[in-house]
Amino acid sequence: MTKTKFLFVAIDYLYAWPQNPCSVLCKNKGVEVEKNIVFDESIPAYKLDTYHVPKAEGKYPVIFEIHGGGFTAGDKKYRTALSTWYAKQTGAYVFNVNYGLGREVTFPDPVIHLIKAFNYVVANAEKYNLDLDKMIVTGDSAGGYYSSFLSAYPDSPLMQEACGGIQMNGRFSACVLNCGIYDVETAMKQKVLFNLTKDVCLDFAGITPDQFDTYKWRDAVAPINNLTASFPKTCVVYADQDVFCKGQGPRLLEKLRELGVYTEEFGSKKFLDNHTFSLTWISKASKQANQKIITFMRNFLNGNL
Repeated sequence: MTKTKFLFVAIDYLYAWPQNPCSVLCKNKGVEVEKNIVFDESIPAYKLDTYHVPKAEGKYPVIFEIHGGGFTAGDKKYRTALSTWYAKQTGAYVFNVNYGLGREVTFPDPVIHLIKAFNYVVANAEKYNLDLDKMIVTGDSAGGYYSSFLSAYPDSPLMQEACGGIQMNGRFSACVLNCGIYDVETAMKQKVLFNLTKDVCLDFAGITPDQFDTYKWRDAVAPINNLTASFPKTCVVYADQDVFCKGQGPRLLEKLRELGVYTEEFGSKKFLDNHTFSLTWISKASKQANQKIITFMRNFLNGNL
């Protein structure tokens, strides 16, 4: 096990309870859950879970949840409370997805897995009674990266080339990005906690930071290099003192606003409100960030943005 994987697996175990507290699960009863659905028979190891509140009529909007974990760890099971909360608070059909992790796989394989999961959702819109005009993608940390990547993908020939030409059979209209990496080149040059940059780079792309300048997909892997005015309406959560992704959120917001994309944000300046702080649920900042997220989602789904 690499140093990076050990760290992020340890974080998963350490924060499993704070990220899935009974206080959230118990307050959001009435959500039906279906677990471990194989979304593509060519990759049966990767599965998704669904969450929804049954209703008598009307279609469900979609929330596509992508977990984080430093590109090398994490699992959909750690987003159980979050997915339950999304379903209860928005009335959406939530798809909570697993994908390949480094170094078992490297870019572009995890993106391809997620696109196949997305295409499964689209192909089963009638089965789940979905409104494909109201689709939100959201994720934290590495999941924030992949959420921004999928948001840019339909308008980026370079991203599509890097992923072997696989097509998304639709597109997201809104995204919520939580403490992700969006400017990959800048991230590769930063010193982060425990000097993890080299290992994260190897986990993610199979290269070291000093090889990045000559990496074939240098521009393709960076969502910030592939933004257009068609990027979805966006809410960005970030921590000013983020030990892993410092400065990434504000940098993305600046670029999106230059393009005229609708954006909202919540940032915390406190060191204790650090990387993916909103997932712990208990601090003042986490509660405020989560309220910002749910308000953004509701306003989007109600046509108020």
